Amino acid sequence: MAFVVEENLSKRINSLRFLLIVFLVIIHNGISVKSFAGRNIEAVIPAYVENVQRFIGIITAIAVPMFFLFSAYLLFIREQQYNSVLRKKCRTILLPYFLWNLLLVLFYFLMQSLPYIKQFFSSSPENMIKNYGIIDWIDVFVGKFTERREYKYPFVYQFWFLRDLFILNIFFVGIKKLVDKFPLGTFVLSLILWINNINLYIVSPEALLFFSLGYYVVKYNLNIENIDKIKTMDLSVIYGITIILEYFFINDMPVLHKINIIIGCMFFLKISRCFIENIKLYKILAWLEKYQFFVYAVHGIIISQLLKIYIRIIPLNGIFILFGYFFMILFGVIISLIFGIIFKKLFPKTNGILTGGRV
Repeated sequence: MAFVVEENLSKRINSLRFLLIVFLVIIHNGISVKSFAGRNIEAVIPAYVENVQRFIGIITAIAVPMFFLFSAYLLFIREQQYNSVLRKKCRTILLPYFLWNLLLVLFYFLMQSLPYIKQFFSSSPENMIKNYGIIDWIDVFVGKFTERREYKYPFVYQFWFLRDLFILNIFFVGIKKLVDKFPLGTFVLSLILWINNINLYIVSPEALLFFSLGYYVVKYNLNIENIDKIKTMDLSVIYGITIILEYFFINDMPVLHKINIIIGCMFFLKISRCFIENIKLYKILAWLEKYQFFVYAVHGIIISQLLKIYIRIIPLNGIFILFGYFFMILFGVIISLIFGIIFKKLFPKTNGILTGGRV
């Protein structure tokens, strides 16, 4: 039996979406020595900059798991026919996935053809799009075959989430049946795969676990009020302690990172109640949520170009590197948001297609 999404819960999910996108921007903005590869610039990342990034990274790690959880919950909460779901996901996930990757690779191809600009869009000759073979072009959309794609991402690297999400939606009926028949075994197996980072090749273990958890929430009617019953101070103290433990002991106990993600998800679900109870704040978050997909899609290229400009005009030492870290986050979000607002206003139909109907 499926249930109807409660208005309160729907608002709480919406109130978190843009914040989670900002978390993704932060994750993709991590400054390291690799950031300066191929730029003929020597940079020593101060220890305190790495420590700041580590601390923030602990908190922002909840973003992708929560998006998988929300997507699965909203899928399973309604009784839907498989063909209907597949048609919808082709429009809302597959089509934007294909178009954004195609548009970005063509944009890079154009930029790499301009003498004074191509240095900003290619780190080495083998990465030039004009040198792509058949497998390279396939990997623009798949991101799993060529050796140069170390982390197995599509051309729009953050779209690995959409890739895995679409695959999980293809198999959502099988996942549902598996959980129904072996609820404990499926959960334990998924948890073990995730904790040990076991490569599943088809989808990430994180995607599988949190997508499956979305169905567990529906199957057992796990109400968010159960989280609300926990006192905010108690949950904050627990979360703070686990963050500190991970910060200092992650090398000795890697599982602390996984524990923090679980507690972090609970913490932000808890405080989402505060977001919707503040009417002015919720209106702002609900408005921003309309542009969250666009920010998600374009922030990668904007941040990478901002970084290349930044390292040419700002001294790369000490506090300037830390300033650059926060600068990229702030301006990456702002510029992506402004671009999304303008694009939606000028090209509403095209925006609807590129965002999968998220208007």
